[in-house]
Amino acid sequence: MPEMLEGNLARVSLVDVLRLLASGRQTGLLRVVDGASTGEIFVQEGSLVHAVTQGQMGESAVYALMAWQRGSFNFAPGMPAPEGSVTMPTERLIDEGSKHAREWREIKRVIPSADVVFRLSASGSSGAVSLEPEEWQVLAKVDGARDVWEIAETLAWDELLVSKVLVRLVTKGLLELTAGRQAGPTPLVNGGFFAQLDEQFVSVVGPLGPVIIDDEIATMGETRGHFPRARAAELVERISADIEDEGKRARFQQAILGLLRSLQA
Repeated sequence: MPEMLEGNLARVSLVDVLRLLASGRQTGLLRVVDGASTGEIFVQEGSLVHAVTQGQMGESAVYALMAWQRGSFNFAPGMPAPEGSVTMPTERLIDEGSKHAREWREIKRVIPSADVVFRLSASGSSGAVSLEPEEWQVLAKVDGARDVWEIAETLAWDELLVSKVLVRLVTKGLLELTAGRQAGPTPLVNGGFFAQLDEQFVSVVGPLGPVIIDDEIATMGETRGHFPRARAAELVERISADIEDEGKRARFQQAILGLLRSLQA
């Protein structure tokens, strides 16, 4: 192998580069650059031992880098790894990374980059929509200001999982890309929002419903009279946790989806 291996990801995939380094039992640093984005993968005698990119480390960093379809790479032989963050066997990691790369290519059709921002869609599907618990958790963090990275960081999830859930929410007609982050005065919910929320919640948990809602509002550091529209989904996710019956919880969340969408109209 030449002393310095370099190339362009538009011509050769990172998966192929890593297979080449592994088969040649190479030791060194594989550096990947795409504009301001960078990534590093350290190889020791053909085994991937450490990787880092954009706030990710270890296996998740390898998966993220394998999905890059543009940028340049170069391999500097002999560079030792500063630490060991990768524990998965290299052959399995590359195989898993190949699968993740295919998933990322599909995701990029909907989410072009991790710094895009979503908001609740005022239109979308008019039919019944059922959400899984993880979809509600992500939906609750969408506020028209957080980007994909920030949502992942808030939930302590990896970017791939958050992106897959966001794609599902977009497909269901619940989210849409914003033209940019919200600026100016914070939009508030209208007066009818809490009236409808109280009515729906009382029908599920009984007369203590408004009290539970008020407690959660206070915990969030907000008030009914000045409640940010962007935190409405988060409030719904919080009070839903007080509904012990899974069937009732699902029906309540389903009923509230239309109310959340109407806030964006």
